[in-house]
Amino acid sequence: MKTFFTRMTITFKQNKMNKTTQNIALLTGVSLILVCTTYVFNLLLFSSNPRISPAEASFLEGMIFIASGALLLLGSGGIGTGSRSAAMLAAKAKAFNKDVVGPSEIYKRDAWKPKGFTRTGCILIITGIILLFIYYGAS
Repeated sequence: MKTFFTRMTITFKQNKMNKTTQNIALLTGVSLILVCTTYVFNLLLFSSNPRISPAEASFLEGMIFIASGALLLLGSGGIGTGSRSAAMLAAKAKAFNKDVVGPSEIYKRDAWKPKGFTRTGCILIITGIILLFIYYGAS
């Protein structure tokens, strides 16, 4: 999957787009691929089942994608135990009049630093929103 992101990024960099437009286009492109895959899977799996239609399955999957993406975004940043202990050590050193980086600088540097799941969380949320659009468009 990393090579896919690398290829998409190289393609977008050749077009001289700004960084925000690149990221939005990349996330939307990957989300659309995931939506198409999910909907084809729904068609194959639920077309013979009379109880649930593929559109209703896409509604349920859209809700699951949005919830899991939100959980990934909530759990992907913040001040960890390493940052907290470094800030405590810096506060102790500052108490002994040592010239070190203070705890506020450590917290500013480490607060909400992404840990790799932010892109995945955004892709899942966008995919869920598109699946909900499919559900409301089909019904």
